[in-house]
Amino acid sequence: MIAGIDIGGTSSKLGLVDGDRIVARTRIPTVGHADAHAFADALAAAVRTLVGEAALTGVGIGAPNGNQHSGTIVQAPNLPWREDVPLAAMLRERLGVPCTLGNDANAAALGEWRYGAGRGIDDLLVVTLGTGLGSGLIVDGRLLLGPFGNAGELGHTMVVIDGRACTCGRAGCLEAYVSIRGMRETFRELGGDAEVLRGEGVMPIADAARAGSSEALQTFRSTARWLSVGLSNAVAITTPRRIVLFGGIARNGDLLLGPLRERFAHDLLSIYHGQVDLLLSELPEDDAGILGAAALGAH
Repeated sequence: MIAGIDIGGTSSKLGLVDGDRIVARTRIPTVGHADAHAFADALAAAVRTLVGEAALTGVGIGAPNGNQHSGTIVQAPNLPWREDVPLAAMLRERLGVPCTLGNDANAAALGEWRYGAGRGIDDLLVVTLGTGLGSGLIVDGRLLLGPFGNAGELGHTMVVIDGRACTCGRAGCLEAYVSIRGMRETFRELGGDAEVLRGEGVMPIADAARAGSSEALQTFRSTARWLSVGLSNAVAITTPRRIVLFGGIARNGDLLLGPLRERFAHDLLSIYHGQVDLLLSELPEDDAGILGAAALGAH
């Protein structure tokens, strides 16, 4: 069996995966540990409890800023440690089994490819839409990593020259427009009701759109427009046969998908019309990170 670990900013989810099923699960806080070594100790203890008497063959870890070549979390801004953390080696030492750590978006791509909407598709783009915009690419049946372990960062392609400041330090990145933060900024720029922004995430904007707010509806249309630019450019470069969208922003029904499909059909190179599927993830949201991490461990 494979243990899949999905590391988040506040908590980390763990699951024991047998085939394509999660047979046991738990979670521990990511924050509140003395240092990264103490966090690794807590993870290892949680894995041992989860596994019990079962035979553990490997561990897969999906983490923000995870470098699969080195098995290291590299200065992830949303995690408690500013230094690089060689977490794969730390868990391998504690558990005595092979451990693979990779970027959480790459884990999502592998999870969709192995367990979800990407099964049977050897050229696949998976895009996670949430706090940021993550992406992972399967090209010719292989996860695209590049020499530095971080290839395929669609969120940090520029879509607006001298545009909004991005968390990466540059300006105009796709993530600055297509993310929770980006959508809230778009709604604010459009003069949307400040009361809506008192709520968290994008759900208040979605609720306002369903209630007929023109600013909220335009926020979704603008988001779809920027996302379409990013996706159509990715198709021109990597020619995936399928694009799978995952995350809370994508799960707003036709508020996003309606205008996105319309714009994508317009923006796509004509030679690819009818050749690229655009689908939502088939993985349960609570399971996707664990299954994707397990796919890393089994890859």
